[in-house]
Amino acid sequence: MKIKRIILFIVFLFVVVLSNFLTGHGLGTEKTVIKFSDFVYRITLDFGLRPNIGVSAGPDGIMLVDTGHQDVAGELLTAVNQLKEGDIKYIINTHPHGDHAGGNKTCGENAVVIGYDDLGQMVSEGVLTPGDESNNFYSLDFNGEEIRIIPSPGAHSDKDLIIYFTESGVVHMGDLLLTQSFPAVGPRVKKYLEILDWVFDEFPPSTKFIGGHGRDYTMVEVKEYHKMLQDTINIVHKKMKAGKAVEDMKQEGVLKDYKSWGVFLEFLDTDYWITSIHESYKNE
Repeated sequence: MKIKRIILFIVFLFVVVLSNFLTGHGLGTEKTVIKFSDFVYRITLDFGLRPNIGVSAGPDGIMLVDTGHQDVAGELLTAVNQLKEGDIKYIINTHPHGDHAGGNKTCGENAVVIGYDDLGQMVSEGVLTPGDESNNFYSLDFNGEEIRIIPSPGAHSDKDLIIYFTESGVVHMGDLLLTQSFPAVGPRVKKYLEILDWVFDEFPPSTKFIGGHGRDYTMVEVKEYHKMLQDTINIVHKKMKAGKAVEDMKQEGVLKDYKSWGVFLEFLDTDYWITSIHESYKNE
């Protein structure tokens, strides 16, 4: 009996160690796959910051919008190949941060990789077609629909792109939309609100939105998100006008009713958002 208990204990330790190894290396990671249309999907691997990957998989081949963390790029390829087998033809990066472009090398061995800095070159090579003077976008026909690439810098990063699958009615906003968190924009809150206002004017009411992290949104939900942001801005701005310092507002918990927005991505909590609002409006 004693030997049997020792053997069972050793097996238990092996399972624990193996489980930790697999988790740490992104192996055996749970995934979520959402289908929006005949060819457009969203894949999310439960690893790291859980970035959302856009996929177009159809007769023309496979396109990825972002490639996520490098550590789970192999698992992303496996998930994509379950939708359609074959090489990745195009990768579009919503922005160059590692949790969104980390898998480029693994996923893009035979792919054309398109980022903010590549747009001009892609036009000269005939990969992209620019919009007219009144429309700041670049387009690519793929899997039976026009895919628009819309430069939107200055809020989350200086190299953000919004991707619009026109026939599917799906927009991937990258980190310009964090559907379960305060936006990661730092002191550029005003610019971010301008981008959201543009989104409301640009896309049809039936549009479905993929954020950089978090669940998908409808247009109604994006507008509700905007209202939540505006409500919190008004609270902090009112305190600022009354002479409250940033640390005092944090201590007072002026945004305590909005704490749930700082749970999904914990570094984007109410203290962060108070600071962001203050830095954005302190000169008014």
